[in-house]
Order: sequence, then C-alpha cells, then structure tokens
Amino acid sequence: MNKSEAARQLFLKQSFGVLATVSLDVPGYPFGSVAPYCADGEGQPILYISRIAQHTRNILADPRVSLTIVDRSDDSDDVQARGRVTCIANARLVDGSETSVQERYFRYFPSARQYQQTHDFEFFRLELVRVRFIGGFGQIYWLEPHQFMSKNPFSFEQETRIIDHMNADHADSLRHYVGGVSAVMTGIDAEGFDLFASGRKLRREFDAPIGSMEQARQALIAMAKRPA
Repeated sequence: MNKSEAARQLFLKQSFGVLATVSLDVPGYPFGSVAPYCADGEGQPILYISRIAQHTRNILADPRVSLTIVDRSDDSDDVQARGRVTCIANARLVDGSETSVQERYFRYFPSARQYQQTHDFEFFRLELVRVRFIGGFGQIYWLEPHQFMSKNPFSFEQETRIIDHMNADHADSLRHYVGGVSAVMTGIDAEGFDLFASGRKLRREFDAPIGSMEQARQALIAMAKRPA
C-alpha cells in the first residue's frame, strides 16, 4: 500500500473529525468542533452544517479550515500511536443543483435529512489545499490534493443501482461481510464499499481497484464466498 492509499483509506474508513475554523469571536485563534463528513465523487469531504453554528459563522467569514480524522479502530490509549489525517482546505458552499452530493450524504447520515426542514443547514465542500498524514513511526508526510483524491468510477445513479440491488437482494452477503449481523450498504467506490451495521459505519476494501459495474459485481461475489 502506498502512502496516498493509506491516507485515503483512513479518511474513507471514518465518519467524523475535528473541524478547525478561524474564530470570529476570538480573532486570530483556531476554533475546534466535531463534524460528520462523507466523501463526494472526487474524494473531497462534504459537511452539512447549520448557519447558526459557530463553525459555520467562522467559515462564512473565512473559508480556511482543517479537518482532522483519527483512526478509531485502535483500542490503544496511546493516541500518538494512532493514524491520523488532516485535510487543509477551503470550505465552499455546495451549489443547490448538486443534488447527488446531498443524497449521498443522506445515505451515510439518514437522520440528517430532518434538518432540511429547518432551512438553515447548508452543504459545504472542503476543497483540498494539502493533506498531512501520520500513519505511525516513519510514516509522516504531506500529500497534494491530486495524490489524495480518487474519483469514484461510478456515477451517482450507478452507485445507487449497486446499493439498492445489494440491499434488496443480497442481505445474506451483507451480513457475511460484517460477521453475521444485519447490515446495509451505503456507498461504493473504486477501492471498497461502506456499510452500516450495529450502529456504526464499516469499511471493506477490495483486493484491487475496480472501475466498472461488472468488476464491482465480481469483487462483491468473491468477497461473499470467502470464509467468515
């Protein structure tokens, strides 16, 4: 696994991070908050945040942000030993016409759809400037956006077809992927797919990148045949 894949896998595996914005109330100082995210079709973070929130007010005044994601799969109390990735970016409002971005976010966070009724929540895309990855001893480096980002080979419509098919017709396979408990698929890309099971997001990686509907089908079948 190369360094960009390791950083991207950590980013895709998790579902929230610490969002740092430039404070309005305490000028010149960083303001930290926790924010859920998902990736868009280009592999950049998408946030859904309220205009009345402090971090959103900060962003609207100064779009410079960072999002730090820590690997939560390690049970060690030594947080310094855990992998982490920091996305330095400019936060930009997502155009209202990008409905696929909105719907993809709601697949990952279905309870967030209710916030649409409040009319003050907005989607923001973190347009990457640089990425810092720490994967352990000797694994510390910077990545440029083009090294970190990976375009999803599937259009939103194609991804939805795969997800709907798996959830409707292959519940047994989904249970197999996560060790026997009920699960639903929420996303798929070139390097793996995401599921929701036992109240949390789970990520499963393919052995090799895929790039077509047929390759996705073959990869999912092969994983379903593996011993649990």
